[in-house]
Amino acid sequence: MSDSSEIQASWQPADELREAASRLRKQVARVQLIEDEAKRHQEDDHRQGYFIGISGCILADQGTEEATSSLSLDGEPLFDITPIANLPDIGSLARALVPSSKRIFTQLDHLSRTIRHELYISKRIAETPQSALNLAYRVISLLRLKSTCLINAVSFSNTPWGQVAAHTDDVFIQPLEDPRKSLWGSDSAITSMDLEWVFERIVRDFDLYEQPSYRLAYDSAADAPFLKDARTAVARIWSGIESLFDVQNELSFRLSMYAAVLISDNTDERVKTQARFKRLYALRSKAVHGAKMEDAKLAETLEDSWHLLRDLLIACIRSGSSLPPTTALDQALLGRQLIREEGGRFSDADHPQEATIKNGPR
Repeated sequence: MSDSSEIQASWQPADELREAASRLRKQVARVQLIEDEAKRHQEDDHRQGYFIGISGCILADQGTEEATSSLSLDGEPLFDITPIANLPDIGSLARALVPSSKRIFTQLDHLSRTIRHELYISKRIAETPQSALNLAYRVISLLRLKSTCLINAVSFSNTPWGQVAAHTDDVFIQPLEDPRKSLWGSDSAITSMDLEWVFERIVRDFDLYEQPSYRLAYDSAADAPFLKDARTAVARIWSGIESLFDVQNELSFRLSMYAAVLISDNTDERVKTQARFKRLYALRSKAVHGAKMEDAKLAETLEDSWHLLRDLLIACIRSGSSLPPTTALDQALLGRQLIREEGGRFSDADHPQEATIKNGPR
């Protein structure tokens, strides 16, 4: 008898059944562990609100499972970002979903594999799902500006992902968008100070967003990093930058001067900002008009232009609940200091050089 015949003869159907039974026991045990862990989370977690699954997030301390929290009220966070652990298996997910979500449980299972963190929005500041979604868009956009971490909102639910396996027929999950890859890499991390910064300025951001020019710039900063084409993204960014200023002629000169006085009160910083603006404006013209550019130079133009728009938007938030009018910018060019409302003032972390200038050497 050949070696292969001996092996075949030694392998009996009972052995196959034992192997299958062993694998099945391990799978059942794994599912049970997920359910047990979900129940433990449920017992310890008393948050009442909505949960937005996000991708692309890096927390400042990835070595812990603690949330990066904002301000709390009566011991409950108003919003926070938490790492996700204990994702449900596909069977637990299908069992937990409400009937309207069961139809897309395979899509939701796929999305869950791309989510590493979730943003919590308390019902104390957003009573309805729509108001929570509106607030989440604003929080995520502001976090991108403050931290430069390019996060995406992927899903919206009434239950934390880590607790889904403890539920039956009562979990609502809505996919928001497929995770988008940014046009440039970012290793920036979100800190608790970033969330506090957002919390303290979000009301002003809502007021500013009512103005079409700010809204165009704001949405440009939110969308441009995730567009598929770099030149299109540059055009989107600069449409946002130009919308912030009412300038009809001498665009490069006047826009660069206005940007300089809006971003900083310090003369040296203004000179640097103007030079930065004019350099990028020239590169922007090449990018959007189809001129030949090396890939590295186009990538540099794209990322640096976004950071300029980011700095301008933060300066707008710092300056008040409405955009500074052209008359105020003109007066600032003649030496009058631009008014900065106290509630939106840069922290030292926002603009360390300016903090040194105002407060003196440390």
